Amino acid sequence: MQLLNLNRRLLGAALSLGLMGLTSQAHAVQSTPLPPGYCFTSMATEGISVGNTKFNGVSANDCYGVVGGNITSGGAPILNALNWGPGWTYLDATDEVSAPFNGLKFTVTATPGSTGSWTLTGIDTNGSSPLSFPTFLDFVVGLKGGNKYALWAFDNVIADGSDNGTFNIVFKNNGGMNPDLSHMIIFGRPGSVAAIPEANTSAMLLAGLGLVGFTVRRKLI
Repeated sequence: MQLLNLNRRLLGAALSLGLMGLTSQAHAVQSTPLPPGYCFTSMATEGISVGNTKFNGVSANDCYGVVGGNITSGGAPILNALNWGPGWTYLDATDEVSAPFNGLKFTVTATPGSTGSWTLTGIDTNGSSPLSFPTFLDFVVGLKGGNKYALWAFDNVIADGSDNGTFNIVFKNNGGMNPDLSHMIIFGRPGSVAAIPEANTSAMLLAGLGLVGFTVRRKLI
């Protein structure tokens, strides 16, 4: 009888350990972050949206994230690999030296905190008045906070060398809080290189295609 009770206790302990293992695996799966995606496909993670970053009062055309790690002045290859097309080059960051671009030099500044405002000023590279402004450019704004970053793309906007915007970091840090801005970074390219998808336009297009498909199906029936 004692041996039988011992076997029962051992069996119960084994089952308990097995259930604990399954529970820990389930928790591990649930805590695994989703891969980053695009806002216009509704696949961006951690609740980011095109309205989190604005340029001269207008929301971004698309956004991408949230990505673990950092993006710096050497991050142009990351952008060129996205669906927004190639041709991106580093312009400036709040914690790095700016780079000349098509005869222009931009400077980005941002207020501290998880929500705030930012400015994008520019001059002709000879240091005189901004003779090359206004100009049409595509911009990507990167927000780095905590151990993550996300990107917002603006398609064919008009920059006059004294532009401004707002930002709102909605993703979380390891403590479950919205982190303060570590740095803001700007990439650019000449306007109209490739159209950046816009969330509302893409949704309307998909809805229209679905309606056409439904109509064709009814005719076939």
